[in-house]
Amino acid sequence: MTTLAGTGLIVTADKTDDGGAVGRVEPDPAGFMRTRHADDYERPTDELWEKLEQAEGEHVSTSRYPLLYVPDSWEVMSMLEILVPGIDHRSAARGDERTVWMLHPDGSWARATAAGFLDSPTVHQGGPRRLWDELERIRHRLNREGGLPVSGARARIDPDGTLTLTRGGWSATVE
Repeated sequence: MTTLAGTGLIVTADKTDDGGAVGRVEPDPAGFMRTRHADDYERPTDELWEKLEQAEGEHVSTSRYPLLYVPDSWEVMSMLEILVPGIDHRSAARGDERTVWMLHPDGSWARATAAGFLDSPTVHQGGPRRLWDELERIRHRLNREGGLPVSGARARIDPDGTLTLTRGGWSATVE
């Protein structure tokens, strides 16, 4: 049994003769914090945060879904971490206005702000990837299918530690 950092996933597997393992993602989530390296731990996105906290995005849109702080949704958070590992999630609220940020060490970022709980947020994005677009694809799949393929996926761990998750026609590799 093991967990995957940044997700709510628990993987159980049995060892195979080649030194790998096969198993599955368990249905119940669990939370573990990432390993820290020192008492003065800094996030790798702190410098990006300081530059972009209120920046105008290269791409500005209105989300089709209400505002979501990804760590509040185990399944969505786990799927996003598998597809785009290493996102730093931050949030703030002032009165009824809520804002969430997604920051990635590669310089990708998204900021979404909504005035109320049911209002569609305005989304600013920049950098090499569109993080909010990735999130919306996951949320669309969740709404369309009623679940995400990471839940209950089959797991194959190669002897080198590479993890491959599969379910139906979906697969993802975690190195």
